[in-house]
Amino acid sequence: MIRKTEPSYRYRAELDRVVDGDDLGFYIKIKERIRLEGMDTPEIYGVSQDSEEYRRGMEAKEYVERRLNENGNQMIIETRKMGKWRRWLAKVYLPDTRRTLKE
Repeated sequence: MIRKTEPSYRYRAELDRVVDGDDLGFYIKIKERIRLEGMDTPEIYGVSQDSEEYRRGMEAKEYVERRLNENGNQMIIETRKMGKWRRWLAKVYLPDTRRTLKE
């Protein structure tokens, strides 16, 4: 049996900001936010700044910011569907590798 997959869409994008370790703001022709598909990092909003969750969430955010900065904030965004928070679920590919930010 052949599984039917949802169509995917790819865009060249430029980073606007890293919200946290799995949530990005970027520009295509308009500003948009996405959720990194398959990633669930600790939160940095709504938790105590002296908590372990906040510390680990900031580490995740700083990793994403560093990887994007190393690539001039350029990326390829691949989307398939929207998630429960009405953000596109997306894979993000960087110019310096064929892998996604998740890998």
